[in-house]
Amino acid sequence: MFKERWNQLKEYVYDSSISLKDRSFVVFSFVLIGELIFGAVPSGIIMKEPWSSTLYTMAGALFFGAYVVYSIRKKKIASAKIVISVILIFIFLPLMFFTNGGVYSGVPVSLLLGSLYINMIMEGKGQIIMNILYSIAMITCWILGYYNPDMITSYTRKGAFIDSLLGLLIVNAVIFILLSFHTKLYTKENERASEKTKELEEMNKAQNRFFSSMSHEIRTPINTVLGLNEIILRQEDATDEIRKDARNIQGAGKMLLALINDILDVSKIEAGKMDIVPVNYDVASLLSEIVNMIWLKAEEKGLKFNVDIDPNVPESLFGDEVRIKQILINLLNNAVKYTHEGSVSLYMECEYPDKDNVILKINVADTGMGIKAEALPHLFDTFKRVDEEKNRYIEGTGLGLSIVKQLVELMDGEITVNSVYSQGSTFTVALKQGISSDKRIGDLNISNAGGVNRGDKFEHMFKAPDARILIVDDNEMNLNVEEKLLDGTQMKVDLALSGQDALNLTLHNRYDVVFMDHLMPQMDGIECFEQIRNQKGGLNQNIPIIVLTANAGGENIELYNNTGFDGYLVKPVSGRQLEDMLIAHLPKEKVILNTSGQDNGVQLSTASRYAKKKPVVIATSTMSDLPASIIKELQIDIIPYTVITNEGVFYDNIDIDSEELVRYMSDKSKMVDSEPPTE
Repeated sequence: MFKERWNQLKEYVYDSSISLKDRSFVVFSFVLIGELIFGAVPSGIIMKEPWSSTLYTMAGALFFGAYVVYSIRKKKIASAKIVISVILIFIFLPLMFFTNGGVYSGVPVSLLLGSLYINMIMEGKGQIIMNILYSIAMITCWILGYYNPDMITSYTRKGAFIDSLLGLLIVNAVIFILLSFHTKLYTKENERASEKTKELEEMNKAQNRFFSSMSHEIRTPINTVLGLNEIILRQEDATDEIRKDARNIQGAGKMLLALINDILDVSKIEAGKMDIVPVNYDVASLLSEIVNMIWLKAEEKGLKFNVDIDPNVPESLFGDEVRIKQILINLLNNAVKYTHEGSVSLYMECEYPDKDNVILKINVADTGMGIKAEALPHLFDTFKRVDEEKNRYIEGTGLGLSIVKQLVELMDGEITVNSVYSQGSTFTVALKQGISSDKRIGDLNISNAGGVNRGDKFEHMFKAPDARILIVDDNEMNLNVEEKLLDGTQMKVDLALSGQDALNLTLHNRYDVVFMDHLMPQMDGIECFEQIRNQKGGLNQNIPIIVLTANAGGENIELYNNTGFDGYLVKPVSGRQLEDMLIAHLPKEKVILNTSGQDNGVQLSTASRYAKKKPVVIATSTMSDLPASIIKELQIDIIPYTVITNEGVFYDNIDIDSEELVRYMSDKSKMVDSEPPTE
């Protein structure tokens, strides 16, 4: 029975789910009870105290013991601390003072033990209050003892020495037990903390593996779906209905990929595993890729897409190209998604704070539905979609803007938004980027390359009948898709299902380019790359090797750059991306460019409309006497005044002109109210 109770007590004391103060209360209470029982009896016999004094001490110890057990069982420890502290301060300790020799005994040392007990079990305001009450009670005892010595049971000189020695030894033993307990307790807590830290580290590693695996496993089949769908769109004999279905499949596949990427990115950001990986990148290539992607979407909705780029932006910058693309695509996609008529505009310029860096300023503006003022503070919240009722038919998770804000902050940048409800929105991003080239981008001409999706006859960008390439991938469907996407280029395309197959082929055949998958069984793409580079008797030690992988992420791109790959493509990959990469890396003498199809698309000049933005805002349209041409040339922002009348709410110079405004201002019977513009 005793052993069982003892084990229960130990389990309670070392239970980390219980607060340290509560466990200290239980331990200290039982130690104090033991001190009273084992100290009072020997002291009473040696000092020849009256049995009433010894019995009083024993009764107090038994009461405390029973009450502590009761409070543990009934889970009323908080109230027990207060009750016991009050009884100690006002009853038990004063009685001990007067019945055990007062100041001429071991009582003062024992009273310190009472103070220690109160401070160890109480916390916060309760601890302060109990200390004040303890001080008042002790001062009262000392004063009464001084002026009324007859109230104190006195000891002889010898008895006083013996009692004080016993008190000192008992208190020393109690302090030793308590410190030993706390040392052991803290040791166990540190061990638990270390175990938890290891568990969290393992969990983080598992989470990273999950993110990587999920991204890879999802991108691989989507690459097959979108690739085969692109092949269907290229077929000349495909009916309009087939083309329409194929375009729907293409849109749904890209939407699925975007949603999955958003969810994985949010998870990585919240887990603190999203890394910013700066690399040297070509600004023109970045803009061309993004503009072509958004241009098609804008055209499909009948929107005008304006692109104005400062010619003084450096040709090459140093930053996280992948994340900058993600920011731009999210903002532009949102602008197209929430704009039903009018235009979407991309504006980019830069400032030079020093010779090595630029502040890249990017504006994405639209003439869409705008954002209500009360919704702006929640615009970047995760999973939050503003104006839910009005936007319920618009696709999306509500993650895009949250990811954009967090990515901008990870790059130590700033993002702001200015919007007038029902009139449009402007998002402004400022990012500090390193300068990699002294050359300027100048006037960039971008071709709209959406011919296949518009139903035009498909033509490859080049032909290379004398070229030979190798594609290495452990997924046979992906190999077939990539081979078919290059089917009209007249190149000889060899396929390898493993790293070992690739080594056998590179030992006996000379290739112009190798596309290499990364995650493959037995031998991964990096190991295969290194073996090709060092292959004895191999014919391909110095050829371009491009990593073609579903293993997306900035940290992986850094890995591929450090490994020495000549380039990288992330699945799902389009035929256009494959051909762009091949044109860049195939020997020039083997490439015959298709000049007939190069200029079929509309050309967009990024500098023709560019004018450096001036920090000017006119708050009211009719208050401005600037010519419309100046306002347009300098891109001055005008926030319309809201006029509220009995006949409705109007925006100055948009729904109501200046003459009507003056008429309403003159006719006070019709004027209800007016509101200044808000940003």
